[in-house]
Amino acid sequence: MTRSRLPLLWFILTIPAGAFAQGGQAPPALPDTPVGKAVGLFVKALNSGSLAELEKFHKDRGGEADMARQDFEFAQQSGGLDFQRVVKAADFEIDIEAMTRQTGRAVVLHFAVDPTPPHAVSDVRVRPAGGPGPGGPGGPDQAPRPAADVIAGATAIVDQAIADGWSGVILIAKDGKPVLERASGFANRSLEVKNRIDTKFNLGSINKTFTKLAIAQLLEGGKLSLDDKLSKFLPDFPNADAASKVTVAHLIAMRSGLSDFFGREFDATPKERIRKLSDYLPFFAGKPLAFEPGTSEAYSNGGYVTLGLIIEKVSGQTYYDYVRDHIFKPAGMMDTDAFELDAIVKNLAVGYVRRERSNIYTLPARGSSAGGGYSTAPDLLKYAEAVMANRLASAPYTAWYLGGPRPDPNLPVPAADGPVRGGYGIAGGSPGVNATFELNAAQRLVIVVLANDDPPAAESLARRIRLGK
Repeated sequence: MTRSRLPLLWFILTIPAGAFAQGGQAPPALPDTPVGKAVGLFVKALNSGSLAELEKFHKDRGGEADMARQDFEFAQQSGGLDFQRVVKAADFEIDIEAMTRQTGRAVVLHFAVDPTPPHAVSDVRVRPAGGPGPGGPGGPDQAPRPAADVIAGATAIVDQAIADGWSGVILIAKDGKPVLERASGFANRSLEVKNRIDTKFNLGSINKTFTKLAIAQLLEGGKLSLDDKLSKFLPDFPNADAASKVTVAHLIAMRSGLSDFFGREFDATPKERIRKLSDYLPFFAGKPLAFEPGTSEAYSNGGYVTLGLIIEKVSGQTYYDYVRDHIFKPAGMMDTDAFELDAIVKNLAVGYVRRERSNIYTLPARGSSAGGGYSTAPDLLKYAEAVMANRLASAPYTAWYLGGPRPDPNLPVPAADGPVRGGYGIAGGSPGVNATFELNAAQRLVIVVLANDDPPAAESLARRIRLGK
């Protein structure tokens, strides 16, 4: 019998420190179940870096060669996976936490097999293990290098990447001024349209940073509380259990237990039907909670779609209008929006899967509060400057947005906001999309890398810039 496997997707975000076992510690054993045995053999084949080993793995289970080719591409991108722990498991489905060897990214591998022997692989997905938060994509436990050292070494690293055929845009800025700007490759390869510094790129999950800031603004305005339940804003939410338990704080911290919207139903739905936030609800909202809210942490695009719906309810605007009016326009970000795919938008980069075919058929007609909007490197610099100047939220709420303590609504807002400290790093990716945004407020250093290729095209280059190697 011919079996198919959903394409492996990679979605990336900043990972909190201390979430995973440190190197040198033996990981716990996988369960002695059909899926536990299969995932152990799969990771072994993946880490071999051998297409032949991956083909043998799938052949032994009645799979197809194309599955092995997809996995081989992921092995090249990630450098393989180091298993950390089991998140949840059943006989035929499992989630495990792992670290990517090439970029040190903490991810969750979702792996499922058919219930009947030879237990062919039915689903493989990779998603980040944590939500947006402080620190750069390399991890907040990684001490940043001095800005002068980062800048001094960046030119040679970037020039080498461009010489190797890298496609996208790089911007590094110090004290609000660009010190390095590069554009390389093609925004549209079939028409030979070159990327420019101001080319608009799909940001993937970087849009979540705008959603969190919108929540900070509404907190400051007294329109909601972090302890408010979902039922207060969305009483008709399809999952009554979730509505009565999940708080705004749970959604922000990826501790809600809500499912992701990616899956079989999403893949089977014509993407031109997905144009507003409520269009995403059927893919996740009615499913049971994965865990009791607040007791665990699991990445959820569905949770950030829900935050967007709360923003719509509280503000009386669509999510897209709210962030445009209250974030993009005040920051001067005139080239940033969740553009509809069938709209005519000038200077928009086409994403390419495996550097050869457009990713347009994998994208919804419009992105969401969880990701999929577009921006430029200069606009993201404007955003960073507006954040650091407390122009989009006052100091206590900006500090919370950057990963600081929960703001106390009973404390008066300072008449003169002080300088912002700390930092924020976030990255996003899917087929044909990879982008990173890093803000080191203490050093007034901003690094933006946008690519229209598969992950980790932007993330690995940003990491080399940050580490100097």
